[in-house]
Amino acid sequence: MGRSAPGTGQTMSMTVGVVGLGLIGGSIGLALREPSRRIIGFDVSPEACKEAQSRACVDEIAPLDAVAAADVVFVASPPVTVPEMLEQVFQLKPPETVVTDCASVKAAVMRWAETRKEPQFVGGHPMAGHERGGAKYASAWLFRGARWLLTPTRWTDAAAKARVREVVKLMGAEPVVIGVKEHDRHVATVSHLPHVLAAVLAELAKDLEHVDAAGGSWRDLTRVAGVEPELWTQILVGNSEQVARVLADTEARLADLRGALEREDRNAVREFFMSARQAKVKATR
Repeated sequence: MGRSAPGTGQTMSMTVGVVGLGLIGGSIGLALREPSRRIIGFDVSPEACKEAQSRACVDEIAPLDAVAAADVVFVASPPVTVPEMLEQVFQLKPPETVVTDCASVKAAVMRWAETRKEPQFVGGHPMAGHERGGAKYASAWLFRGARWLLTPTRWTDAAAKARVREVVKLMGAEPVVIGVKEHDRHVATVSHLPHVLAAVLAELAKDLEHVDAAGGSWRDLTRVAGVEPELWTQILVGNSEQVARVLADTEARLADLRGALEREDRNAVREFFMSARQAKVKATR
């Protein structure tokens, strides 16, 4: 399973299947590349397969039934397709294969899991990405130091969860177990909302005469404004309830700030930034 055998220093062999050869799937392949590991991939898109092969993200492209027979299978297809792809993998895989997904919204995936009650399934979500998609931008370092959220079900076998944790660590990520409801609520704030705000900032600046006057803060905050529209439509709609909730909270806080500015209330404006500063310090401890 990719660990050093006791007393030998040699890496044990493992076959990894990757379903969906975009940025995440391609990066999984690159991050796990090692002579004793075999990475096999599947994608419905011939172009994605070609790109993944040209980048050496996989050792070979194979039919889905062959990929489903790997020791561990990562389903990294587009969010709306994940439940369907999981179902296909479970219909094809042998009993011992462990399967995990990479969907950034877990509600639909877990509804599928509730009907299946599969002990060899472990929900997952790498908290890493890039503003550009596709295997062309895949990187062996994408997951280094990133948190990889795991959402096992009550039916998940302990050994299956341990196996996914091991493989995640092999990619340099930190596995963190979290409940499904907590997952979607948290990522709405720490992942989905920042992408929305980046898009808003980019829109606000598009008609300015001197965008070249922007500083580092604007560039940092709008870095993810160029993400793939279809992907992020799937993500936001898939987590619509939680994203709508956090947007309402954001609107309320901005309305408070606007009111303070209209009143020229220096204390309220100062308190706005003081509270944010304290929250930032707490969050980064």
